[in-house]
Amino acid sequence: MKTLNCPSCARAHDVSGLAEGHEVACACGARFPVRAAPASELEPVLSAPTLLRPSLPSAGTGLEQRVQEAEDTGLGGAVELPGYELVRVLGRGGMGEVWLARQKSLHRMVAVKVLPPRLAKDPEFVTRFDKEATALAALNHPNIVQIIDRGVAGDHYYFVMEYVEGRSLREVMRELSPPEALRLALQVARAIECAHDKDIIHRDLKPENILLDGRGLVKVADFGLAGIRRPDSRLQLTATAVAMGTLNYMAPEQRRDAKNVDGRADLFSFGVVLYEMLTGELPVGRFKLPSERVQGLDTRVDAVVARLLENEPEARYSKAAELCQALEGLVSSTSLPPGALRAQEELSPVRSRLRTGWRTVRAVLTVLGALVVIFAGARKVFGQATLYQGATGKLVLGSWLPRWVAAGKPWPANTDGDLFVSSMMEDQTDGKVRLRVDFVKGQEELNAHAGTWKLENGQLHVIQGGDETTDGQLIPRAYLAHRYFSSDDFSVEALMSATPLDKGYLQEPDAQHYAELSYRVTGLQVSVFAIPEAGMRLGWKYTTPEGEIVAGNSAQDVESLVQDETPVPSAPFRVKLQLKKKKNGVDVTAYLNGSSEPFAFKFLEGFQGRSAKVAVGCRNLVCTFDDVVVRGLQTKKSAHTNKVAETQQE
Repeated sequence: MKTLNCPSCARAHDVSGLAEGHEVACACGARFPVRAAPASELEPVLSAPTLLRPSLPSAGTGLEQRVQEAEDTGLGGAVELPGYELVRVLGRGGMGEVWLARQKSLHRMVAVKVLPPRLAKDPEFVTRFDKEATALAALNHPNIVQIIDRGVAGDHYYFVMEYVEGRSLREVMRELSPPEALRLALQVARAIECAHDKDIIHRDLKPENILLDGRGLVKVADFGLAGIRRPDSRLQLTATAVAMGTLNYMAPEQRRDAKNVDGRADLFSFGVVLYEMLTGELPVGRFKLPSERVQGLDTRVDAVVARLLENEPEARYSKAAELCQALEGLVSSTSLPPGALRAQEELSPVRSRLRTGWRTVRAVLTVLGALVVIFAGARKVFGQATLYQGATGKLVLGSWLPRWVAAGKPWPANTDGDLFVSSMMEDQTDGKVRLRVDFVKGQEELNAHAGTWKLENGQLHVIQGGDETTDGQLIPRAYLAHRYFSSDDFSVEALMSATPLDKGYLQEPDAQHYAELSYRVTGLQVSVFAIPEAGMRLGWKYTTPEGEIVAGNSAQDVESLVQDETPVPSAPFRVKLQLKKKKNGVDVTAYLNGSSEPFAFKFLEGFQGRSAKVAVGCRNLVCTFDDVVVRGLQTKKSAHTNKVAETQQE
């Protein structure tokens, strides 16, 4: 079977029986012709999750065969780099392998790009590899992947970069609204502006090389084809008339002579990316303007895109700074002058939190002031009220509020006891067990805590609300009482639902609302949360063997590589949480409704060898759970687990 890879997304296409020149349409929107030339002329795309993508040297230089040989052989065995512990391969490409590594001196995760020894003997590859490190080192910008270190260890040339734990633009592109696309595009444009100010041309801008971290911050990566235009630079390319980059994103002049292009070639590539972000397709042939494809899109976007995609460089923006100014005008509100958005985004985290906090205080004061005005007259009707001791057992504000308003409905009673449900366990050939739990009366013990937990119609039904605690600790969940499973090989799935409480309950404005499926014991947990009106989330908290507390979630953790835009389904939905041991840690993935693609995933360093229970939880909601299936290695209580009462699990 003859296959060709799409030059845009690298998806393989069977072209057996198609004549040379026949146009193939890819699902990503790209179109490309069948060629007699081997597919190796196209840029290879990493089969592993792409975080920092190595680039292929130029076609036409006679290096393709050496690239392919290097890819086939990889690094040829274990690699030891001084000061770094290599954890796992993130991806392979024409310029080496990218590894996830632990920097021993600072106890942080980094990405290490290593040139294979086979290519390290080739002066041209060494020059190109050195060139990428030099290009990155010259760039210091929040929207560009930062280089940390470089060196040579034996036959291995390497450099170390920040580990951008996030999805590529390619993965999120079809989920973006036009305003979101423009905001991300502005960050990319600022990265281009910084590079061009340093006389560095990227020459391979495409969605795969634009990364988003856990905060949605853009990081432009892969300067492997970067051109340094300073005449005194010793890192000029040796080829004189080379087509470098990815075909569908190349400027016309770049296809003819990549060595002599300037920054306007990057602007053309950026225009292709922007068009694809807005419309979902590539601007091929006589393409329609974005506003003709996207209903309601600001027509001012058309002028920006059209100018970027001009065939002649002279007709495009002359500098990336002009592009940034144009995008700022589209992104910023009319009340903000040009550049104000940039100033807002560059606020320090402390100032940002202070601004957010003050907005919250101001909103609360406004609401309280309004209540004073509204209920001042109501005093004559309802009389003088006093502080009211509500259902929570705490005093609540009752001044000027009628007694029936302050009270609300009593919170659901706490079960704080045991339920006995049905279960069936099967031994597997690989030493694991398969445990299925059905919520009808049986012999399997279930410890239920805060909330009213009942077995109804073959489901576990719970209503939970309020802040009642057991010995000062709120535990809005239920545990399989006597089952421990290893974190090295574990999965649990369940059918669940989450609906709001009745309106009669008096809730705090910032109260938590979630349904939960969890692997947890005291001081250790990995949970999938379904948070109505927010989305599906993955959360974790544990202590490493060195005593370091690791905690975060897919919406807040800065280093999170997740797909946390997944909404909570309205109907009952199936959630699966899976743990798999890797070197120095555990890969955690979360799935929804049987999808083969996780909506969230996280590597937890030092999480291997743990032991915990299965739990389900519900907070300020009405939740149901059904058809729980656990697969894994059954163990005893782990030495990592704190020696405290199991009813105090958090």
